[in-house]
Amino acid sequence: MASSAASRPDWGALVAAASVLLLSALAWYWQVRQAELVAAMGDMRMPPTRWLSREGLLALLMWLVMMQAMMLPAALPMIMLYRRCLQRDRRRVAKLWLFCAAYGLMWCGFALLLTGLQALGERAGVLEPMNLRLPPTLGGLMLLVAGLYQLSRAKAACLEHCQSPLQFLQHHARPGLSGAWLTGLHHGLYCLGCCWALMLILLVLGAMSLWGMALLSLLVLAEKLLPLGAGWRRVSGALLIGSGVWLLVQA
Repeated sequence: MASSAASRPDWGALVAAASVLLLSALAWYWQVRQAELVAAMGDMRMPPTRWLSREGLLALLMWLVMMQAMMLPAALPMIMLYRRCLQRDRRRVAKLWLFCAAYGLMWCGFALLLTGLQALGERAGVLEPMNLRLPPTLGGLMLLVAGLYQLSRAKAACLEHCQSPLQFLQHHARPGLSGAWLTGLHHGLYCLGCCWALMLILLVLGAMSLWGMALLSLLVLAEKLLPLGAGWRRVSGALLIGSGVWLLVQA
C-alpha cells in the first residue's frame, strides 16, 4: 500500500507546473506574434510612441508580457518547492497563487520601469521605436554596467538566494495568506536583484529580438539552476565588460 501511494502521481504538482509553463508559453507566443509584425514592416521608420493612446498601452503590455515570458520558467523550482511545503495546508492553493502573483508583480514593476526608459529614450532620440535598440555608445555603457554588476557582492548575494530555494524558504517563509504574499514579494525582490542588469541587455540587442530574449532567458535559467559557482560570474562579467569596451571602441 505504501509503495502504491508513493508511486501515485502528484496531480496537484503537475497542474501547478503545467499552469506556470502554459502562462510562459502564451507569453512567448504573444512575443513571437509581435516580432512577426515588426519584421513584416521591414525597414520602415516608425514615429515615436504616442504614450497617451492605445500605442502606449501596447508598449507597456509588450514589456509586461516579455518579463513574464522570460522569468516564470526560472521561478518554477521555487514555486514547486513552496507548493510542496504547503502540502498539508488547507489553504495551499490560495497561498500558492498569492506567492506567484506577488512574484509576477515585482517583474511587472520592472516592466513599468523599462517602459519609462523606452519613453525617455524615444524622447531623447536614442531609441528607435521599431527595434528598441540603443546606439553603440550607450549600448557599450549598458554592457559595462551589466558586466560590473555581475562581479558585485549584491549580485552574488541575490543569486545565492535564487540558487537555494529551500534555504530561502527556511529563512523567509511567513505564515498565513499575507505571509504567502510577502514571501512571493521577497523572492521576487531577490530575483529582480539578481537579474535586472541582464535584462537591460535587451536594449543593446534590441528588445524585439527573439533570439536575444531566448539567449537571456537561457542565461538566467543557467545561473539559477546549474552549479556554476563564482567563476561563472567572473567569466560572464568579463565577457560583458569586454563586449562593452569593444562597442565603445567601434563607436
